[in-house]
Amino acid sequence: MSREIEVKQRCVNLDWLEVYVLEDATKYPMDADYFRRAGYLVNEREYGTRVYKEMFTIVDVDNNPLVEIRRNPASGNASFCGLVPESVHMRLPNWMLYQGNPVDYLRDFLLKHGYIFKRIYRIDICYDFEYFDSGDLPQRFVQRYMKGIYRKINQCERTAHGKDGWSDCVENSLSWGSRSSMVSTKLYDKTLELSSPKNDKPYIKSCWMLHGLIDNPMSMTKLDTNGELYHPKIWRLEFSMKSEADGWLVIEMQNGKKVRKQAIPHRLEQFDAKDKIWKRFQDLAYHYFSFKYREYVGAHNGIAYNALVSVNSDADRQLKRKDRCRDKTLFYWDQGHVFHQLSAAPSPSKPANDLEVLRRRLNVYRMTHPQQDIRNACEVLLKNIESIQSIRFVPLGDEIERMAMQITLNKKMHGDPRSALEIIAEIKQLLINDKVL
Repeated sequence: MSREIEVKQRCVNLDWLEVYVLEDATKYPMDADYFRRAGYLVNEREYGTRVYKEMFTIVDVDNNPLVEIRRNPASGNASFCGLVPESVHMRLPNWMLYQGNPVDYLRDFLLKHGYIFKRIYRIDICYDFEYFDSGDLPQRFVQRYMKGIYRKINQCERTAHGKDGWSDCVENSLSWGSRSSMVSTKLYDKTLELSSPKNDKPYIKSCWMLHGLIDNPMSMTKLDTNGELYHPKIWRLEFSMKSEADGWLVIEMQNGKKVRKQAIPHRLEQFDAKDKIWKRFQDLAYHYFSFKYREYVGAHNGIAYNALVSVNSDADRQLKRKDRCRDKTLFYWDQGHVFHQLSAAPSPSKPANDLEVLRRRLNVYRMTHPQQDIRNACEVLLKNIESIQSIRFVPLGDEIERMAMQITLNKKMHGDPRSALEIIAEIKQLLINDKVL
């Protein structure tokens, strides 16, 4: 819904930014030594990853990570199908996502070194808040949801984490979506996470202070409307998006038990400003963080009723259809915001155009092999092409007929001036004589 509310800064940020790109073939290999020669400070890991043989991080003079690069795919494994020698996964470290405009920084880096951008591999949008726009406390909302007062629309697979105490059970993290989903949703107590020394992130606390969520990032305190000091509980709603399609993000529309796949645009220019990030957050929350009151209709002792279901409701109470239940309002959307129109999901696209992949592979091969090896490879390739093409024109018949026809086609392709019938007759005779002998 849309409604006039108090204007406030939305504490919305990117929390993960990873892209799939291709190296410039004229600069291949763009490894750690390439960046060292270009004047960068590089920390190289002694081992790679499951997918890539090399992994290194470009750092600043204070050893703060700036860009993480994984390259040189392990091509022998069939599970890495679709990667080419120039394939690269590039990620910005978490702290960089809270500094200035991370998308602009990444685009400038790609442009400076000639990388070819293919698609966003993963991008996370997070929104930090103390209260929902409707005034609900996140912790109380989670408790009511777990008791069955609300039901979520879309993403029915759910995971909960919390503490099981003697007096009560408290959930501090909920996540929705399967591992294969392109979009997953998570709501959790971010203050609790940052309270652990190993998870302390001063740059996030500074961001909270700038957006008015806390007054003191050291003590994590704030003054309430009465001037009293308290420790606010900041929760985070986070959407994680992974895409295998160039320029598109495929999402799931669930209607009862039927799931329809739809697509929305998914490009870097949609995340290069805070107002754009907030708009995309609204699109995702409208679809993936939508709840309904769990209501029922029926009769008890001859009296019709329509009320909220409680955990102790009678067995004869009948639940209302989901589409007829009331919406649970949590956010007030921007006035005039037009939500993305969903379209049919495009067919999965290949990581790169076939001709572009071939050109780049040839360039890499040319730079890493002697000229004579290249000539020999070309001769073998041409002979194979000729053989494959000639087979298409050979009719079915006995063995001698097929062999004569195939040899004739090769001779004609190499300029034999005689007619095909003369050549075939000569070759058939030679083949027959050879068989007889």
